[in-house]
Amino acid sequence: MDYKLRIETPLMWLNKAETWALAEQHGKLELIQHQTLTCYNGIIGAGCANCDACNLRAKGLNEFLENKSAVMKSLENKGKPKL
Repeated sequence: MDYKLRIETPLMWLNKAETWALAEQHGKLELIQHQTLTCYNGIIGAGCANCDACNLRAKGLNEFLENKSAVMKSLENKGKPKL
């Protein structure tokens, strides 16, 4: 390569619950929850609830919703990703 290439991965060190916390910090939890695609079967929002991607997404969301303050604290301790 004739030039430097820098790859940034701001979410790489966050778990799924912390990713949901980040969405809430930015006031985008509802948007991410209902208008994004994770499902391997192409179903927007909660997805099919059968594929691995949907199960990981749901597990992370449930963990965040059940432990909001602890997850937010964990996110704060890691520092804010530069988006």
